[in-house]
Amino acid sequence: MSIDPIEAELEEGLPSNVIDEDEPNIVNIHPSDAWATWRMELANQMKWVPE
Repeated sequence: MSIDPIEAELEEGLPSNVIDEDEPNIVNIHPSDAWATWRMELANQMKWVPE
């Protein structure tokens, strides 16, 4: 089986999926007011109004 040189080059730079126990885990995520406002405005724009 031949080795793709581009794939081999990429594999060297790709991060691994190994979890580092020394780094803290994200426990809670709180949305900002700006995000909630943007989401609500988008939802209102998408509302379907029957004719």
